[in-house]
Amino acid sequence: MWQSARLITVVAIGMMSCLSGCHAPQPADPENVSPTMVAGGETLVGLRLDSGVAAYLGVPYAAAPVGDLRWRPAELHRARQGRVDATAYGPACPQSQGNPNWYRMVAEGFGHDPSVIPDLTHMDEDCLYLNIWTPQREDEGRLPVMIWVHGGSNVNGWAYEPNYVGAALAAQGVVVISLNYRMGALGFLPIPFDETSGIPPGNYGISDIIAATRWVRENAESFGGDPGNLTLFGESAGAADIYALMKSPQAEGLFQRSILESGALGPGDMPPFDVAQARAEEMFAKAGIDSIDAARALPWQDLVDLHKTTGVDHYHGPVLDGYWVRKTDEINAGVDVMAGSNLNEMLMYIDGPDADVLAEGLADYPDEGRPALLSFPMFENLTPREISDVLSTASQFHCPSARIAEAAAAQGEGAYLYRFTRKREGADAYGVYHGAEIPYVFNMHDDWLPTNSDDDKLTETMMGYWTNFARTGDPNGAGLPDWPRREPGTGQVQELGDRVAATGDFMAPLCDALNGSGE
Repeated sequence: MWQSARLITVVAIGMMSCLSGCHAPQPADPENVSPTMVAGGETLVGLRLDSGVAAYLGVPYAAAPVGDLRWRPAELHRARQGRVDATAYGPACPQSQGNPNWYRMVAEGFGHDPSVIPDLTHMDEDCLYLNIWTPQREDEGRLPVMIWVHGGSNVNGWAYEPNYVGAALAAQGVVVISLNYRMGALGFLPIPFDETSGIPPGNYGISDIIAATRWVRENAESFGGDPGNLTLFGESAGAADIYALMKSPQAEGLFQRSILESGALGPGDMPPFDVAQARAEEMFAKAGIDSIDAARALPWQDLVDLHKTTGVDHYHGPVLDGYWVRKTDEINAGVDVMAGSNLNEMLMYIDGPDADVLAEGLADYPDEGRPALLSFPMFENLTPREISDVLSTASQFHCPSARIAEAAAAQGEGAYLYRFTRKREGADAYGVYHGAEIPYVFNMHDDWLPTNSDDDKLTETMMGYWTNFARTGDPNGAGLPDWPRREPGTGQVQELGDRVAATGDFMAPLCDALNGSGE
């Protein structure tokens, strides 16, 4: 699958690069002339697909972050001369097998042999690449650009996971970009050594996403995109990173819209710089690393799981340093927001004795309000595992999404909140699980996921909402159920499932309790 560095043409997207055997586009007649564009000072030769979309894969947007550039903000890539092959993905950034293992867990939950998912082996520290899917058209109109930021807890994930192939979404009349960014200790750990650069250490992954977005804006016209109409969209940690960019002084005015799918962070959820750097100091000390030179001399393989090998508990993510990410809850003006969560985000991760799982679900709520929570009518006839899922899904995903949408609405931006509720056939083990919405957004349903006409219809609806929002900041359009714009204090949410319509927010009482304002 990922074993070869020249590995993935678009033929292989359907046959090999999908963890699952996705419904992927195929190249057009090989006798056709390959699409070519000039971007980033390079002449890039890509692939033409039968769907009327051109693909440019493995395009560098920044210099390789190796040697002296390890633990420094993204720097400019030096353009290559001549015609440059853009038909193969670049390597994934350093990581463990966390995401392949996640796919295996989902596949097994649907009754499939987890061995259908191979390991990720195509990875390297030289990983700052993006991929472009753009419609081939005769008109000269500029298209909205959608830039995908993958999830994976900021320690796993890569731009060309099977569900992220952008050809089908691009065929809806948008340009789709997916990108890699540094993760783990290489991407989000504030190194405890004085670099005298004047820029706080850490947030290197955030600097990568900003660098990629700037590259896209500067080169958008080369591939038919509108540099003044950029939408960042992502899931889980990717959505959290986009929220960090909404709080970044370095990203003001850089993009116009954001779509936050199951973002795991919200206002007040990012650690301050000094806390994160203290964790870094402890990690490096326990690893016996006492200088930046010693740290840069280590193979990247030694740094992937540094937090685990040193036993230092740390969640890698954006840090409130005042430079890359504001220390306040203020968000940049001029960014429309669409945010939401899935019905059973945490169910797949919950297991154990009843008392333990209930304690886990209640952990985020104020101590004094916990006894009253379990008397809420919504918990009638639910098992402890199901109650814990509702509580954890609300506190970790839905309530942060609602707070961000509310903040954007209060600021006068376009704001839309959704809850994804489509439970596939055979999904009893995990319900409407974390990440379940992604195949609908990209129309990349894994072959081992039961997909029927209802799933196809919801896919069409969601692709319409997502691309309409990218065009105008409003998801509504012809043939789609009305999705009301969120107004401050209204509390409506758009259900996306067997039913697609606006409804009341049944999790609102949990959000109130989480904020300490519940009865």
